Amino acid sequence: MDLATIAAAVAGAVGSRVAFHPFDTIRTLQQTSLVTGYRLPFAQYWRGLPAAVAFTTPAFTIYLVAYRQAKKELGPYLGGTDTVSNYVVSGAIAELASSVLWTPMEVVKGNMQLKSNSDGKAGGTLHMMRQMYQKQGLKGFFRGYWMGLVVFTPHSIVWWTCYEKLKIYLHNSNIVSSIDKGDSLTDLTSSQYAIASGISGIAAGTVSNFFDVLKTRQQLAVADEVSAIRPDDKLGLWKVARNLVSEEGLYRALFKGLHVRLMYSLPSGVLSMVIVEMLKPDQPASTLS
Repeated sequence: MDLATIAAAVAGAVGSRVAFHPFDTIRTLQQTSLVTGYRLPFAQYWRGLPAAVAFTTPAFTIYLVAYRQAKKELGPYLGGTDTVSNYVVSGAIAELASSVLWTPMEVVKGNMQLKSNSDGKAGGTLHMMRQMYQKQGLKGFFRGYWMGLVVFTPHSIVWWTCYEKLKIYLHNSNIVSSIDKGDSLTDLTSSQYAIASGISGIAAGTVSNFFDVLKTRQQLAVADEVSAIRPDDKLGLWKVARNLVSEEGLYRALFKGLHVRLMYSLPSGVLSMVIVEMLKPDQPASTLS
């Protein structure tokens, strides 16, 4: 994969993470039921940002590079680069390749986000990582790893399938429009990339939300803040699920925190993909006959 794609991935990852991290902090706190509103001390919105940037940059780079490379390599075997089967398999490969970095990022970032800035013992990211290692060892950084795969593999598949199909639709619309106007401008615009990413994000986020809440609660079950209100969450995923449904009811549990999750993931996903596509576009093949 060429350096331009890697540079685009890094720019997209860092730009979106820094811009929308406060919404991610609120999402974490609401999913764990530590807060129900949106008002926090200003500095607390940004807790966990260094860990998020440090892990997200290589994780998103691996994710994007793996997806595009897999799509290219699998094309001859799956009917081309623009088939649903290729999107599904390539999306799954991208998630599997990058999850070894996504999980530690989520665990470290989440533990930092739970800490109030008024807590003099909160410390920084390295302090948190040392504490986690002393208490749980290396496996503590991969708490909820398998649940993360359960969440983000279907999330990735739904997202890429919707996104690629929408890009093809918009690309073909541009071709029709260029023919009508007598010009040759068929490339997608930044607003069209944003529309495709936004719709895909809503679909994927809704499908995976319940499992995302379970993942977050499992990853943070041993944190002091969570243990104080649900000490038995640390007993395992099944107990986490039972506590969630008992606390919220089945319907509310399915959509718990979805609105604030979308408040973070939609603008973050839109910004990252607009940056990536404008710097290094992956143009769809036209399906016009």
